[in-house]
Amino acid sequence: MKTISCREAGFDCDHVVKGETEEDVMKNGAEHAMKVHGMNEEDITPELKQKIKGLIRTT
Repeated sequence: MKTISCREAGFDCDHVVKGETEEDVMKNGAEHAMKVHGMNEEDITPELKQKIKGLIRTT
């Protein structure tokens, strides 16, 4: 299982995004960011994606 918390990514949120793969975490995280934090696809820049990928942990 792979995870990342919103708080680690810089959001004031205790949600933990989970997935079987890094791609699952990225997809689930983007869905959460758009639904809960009001982000849109343009807000999720390549730089932000790279930052998030670096924070994903294997549990």
